[in-house]
Amino acid sequence: GTSPAFFLDCADFFYRAGTPDLGLRVLSNVAELELENHRLLRVLGHRLSQQGELAYAKAIFEEVLRLRPEEPQSYRDLALVLDRMEDYARAMELLYHVVITRWDRFEGIEIVALMELNRIIARAARAGVKNEIVDARFVTLLDTDVRIILTWDTDMTDMDLWVTEPSGEKADYSHNRTTIGGLVSRDFTDGYGPEEYMLKKRLAGTYKIEVNFYGSSAPELTGPTTLQVEVFTNYGRPDEARKAITLRLDKAKDVIHVGDVAF
Repeated sequence: GTSPAFFLDCADFFYRAGTPDLGLRVLSNVAELELENHRLLRVLGHRLSQQGELAYAKAIFEEVLRLRPEEPQSYRDLALVLDRMEDYARAMELLYHVVITRWDRFEGIEIVALMELNRIIARAARAGVKNEIVDARFVTLLDTDVRIILTWDTDMTDMDLWVTEPSGEKADYSHNRTTIGGLVSRDFTDGYGPEEYMLKKRLAGTYKIEVNFYGSSAPELTGPTTLQVEVFTNYGRPDEARKAITLRLDKAKDVIHVGDVAF
């Protein structure tokens, strides 16, 4: 009863059993174990977001931002929840901060945030909300046929996103540009991510998505690392579609087949 992993596992059980109210009640115990533990709160925020408990996730990520303003993920996590809640102005403000700030860790996250910022600007415009925050020089819709993004919920943990294209060519951090135009973002080895794969113009066929759990030096407070892979088609466009897949990994060097995208 003193282990966060116990409550996370029990909450997962009740969510899978179709009793979300009980799952939420169990999950809320995690926040009471260590109220000032930002790592634990970030795990809780991601779990709430994955279950669609956006108001609760927002409250948790607000607290994480208060505790860890030096980490860009604190701003990004909150911004993405606010986007789903259609609070576009604040979401833009938070992601713009990620874009224009120089970070001691997680170099390259500003490029990922810029993609997401321009998507939110486009969504806001369709909803009648004007961009009054972002310098016009940063604004251009970076829409793509395919966008796959990996995040995980533990610090000091290295995950790698692999995408094998219909031609058989594999895109990863060591081969981050492919013949058909696929691009993989910078490798984040210290935790959280995000790592993304983008393709402007898709090639017909099947795209295989894998994640390599390279290793972790994080304390074993929360049990196995949980990862989330989001697959977008027509990213940034009015007909955008999103699918989120959540998985737990427990062995270093594990390579897990997350799923396939077929065109």
